[in-house]
Amino acid sequence: MRNILRIVALCGLGVSTTAAFAAQPTLHDLIAAVNASDQPARLVALDSLGLMGPKAAAAVPTVTAALKDPSAAVRAHAAQALGAIGAAAKPAVPELAVLIADPDRVVRREAIEAIARIHPGPEVSAPLLAKVLEKADPQVRHAAITALAERGAAAVPVLIKALGHKPATYWACLVLAQIGPDAKEAVPALTALIDDPRPEIRREAILALAQIGPAAAPALPQIRKALDDPAAKTAAIFALGQFRQAGKEAEAKIRQDLDTPDEVLDTVSLWALARLHPDDQKLIAQTTRRLCEMLKSDNPRARKAAARALASLRPGVKVVLPAMMHAFQGASDATVHDALEALAGFGNAAVPELIDALKFKQARPYVVVLLGRQGAAAQPAVGALSKLLNDENPEVRREAVLALGRIGPGAKAAVPALIKRFNECFDCNGTECYSLAYALGRIGSPEAAPVLLKAIGSRDQPLAIFGAWALVQIAPKDPATAAKTLPLLVRGLHASEPRFRRGAAEAIGQLGPAAKPALPELIKALKDEDASVREAIEQAIAAAGR
Repeated sequence: MRNILRIVALCGLGVSTTAAFAAQPTLHDLIAAVNASDQPARLVALDSLGLMGPKAAAAVPTVTAALKDPSAAVRAHAAQALGAIGAAAKPAVPELAVLIADPDRVVRREAIEAIARIHPGPEVSAPLLAKVLEKADPQVRHAAITALAERGAAAVPVLIKALGHKPATYWACLVLAQIGPDAKEAVPALTALIDDPRPEIRREAILALAQIGPAAAPALPQIRKALDDPAAKTAAIFALGQFRQAGKEAEAKIRQDLDTPDEVLDTVSLWALARLHPDDQKLIAQTTRRLCEMLKSDNPRARKAAARALASLRPGVKVVLPAMMHAFQGASDATVHDALEALAGFGNAAVPELIDALKFKQARPYVVVLLGRQGAAAQPAVGALSKLLNDENPEVRREAVLALGRIGPGAKAAVPALIKRFNECFDCNGTECYSLAYALGRIGSPEAAPVLLKAIGSRDQPLAIFGAWALVQIAPKDPATAAKTLPLLVRGLHASEPRFRRGAAEAIGQLGPAAKPALPELIKALKDEDASVREAIEQAIAAAGR
């Protein structure tokens, strides 16, 4: 894709592709172009250096400097180029490590990929990682943790080294827990931390071992000892339940923690006992009822723990639903939310029960959202969701529309009701029409074309863009569709909200070669600061340039 982007960008800069290939720029030219004022030219230069690989070693200082550029697009392309250059780019690793915590998702990904391709070794990477995790503010630290977790097993050697750096130990445990089974190489190092003097480290090390799973079984003796550690007891019980291994002595200690004032400890103990005895239906039923009652706790941590326990145990919707419906009676919004999150853990099997739960007015906004999460599997709910298009609660109406859209073509039966609602709110509530146009586009019924043409003619620019996007979903290969929608979609590339710009770019891409007239504007839009928008624009350029 990047080769296509390079060709298109050269065209946009007034350089013919024939001339570009006839006279390839020299390494010196490309290095100079990295510092050009025109961003598309800089991106082309960086990508060209990356294509040269190790032969571009002399460009490393210039490309490294581009890692500090204000533009996220430049930072991402610079990181990618350094990774392609390989071992010769080792001096850039400290700057790449800083970008692990970059606020832009694409930049983070490219930085991690680059470090992995350069192979500087854990001895170099681990101290840098420790510094990033120690110094970064919480938001950036979370970004770094997420980026490392996405890297999976490839990040484990660096994280094992980071466990030995005190300021980074806690965060390294969190990342290893997110990586899960692929972090099995870290088991010995994590096991050693069960005796760490810092209580938070003992707790997080045990939780990481629990998420690694069977490969962490050698740590079981140490985990059982932690049952006597007040700071790590809850984590140890969770781990034993996760492993489904405890032993008589350990199980006796777990039972002692039932009905304690600590509701989180009580909840985890209930869950662990049920996991240790999966065939004891009586115990499962009792545990389910008690966990559902725990959903009504005033302690948000206890509610969350109960919801996750129910989702994990999956005692069967026929068992859990009656108890959960009882929990709805007089419950707070937070309780209802946590209960339904647990119910959603049952997946597609919960759809009939979620439809039944719509009768609870208080639960209705949450239920509709959860049905939407099921996507096409929620098709049995189309009739019930259609009736909610006129619900007195605007939140319910909006979420019902979005749920129907997520169901997609399977929600065709709802199209007449959606069209009716669109016409009712067109003159008085344009914002509600945004979601209606989205749903009609996702469902893709030609029956919706007349109202979408009405949307295109609206003075409300976002609505016109949504209408154009939806028409493209219905008939992307129709030349008439391109003629009617392309001017609006191009305008949408400059909308104030990233989601509008991204949707416009995606729709332009769906038009394929018919979108060629939009190439100049697409190339200009490559400067967009939102990573997801840039990705959509690159894909649109590739599709239009074929």
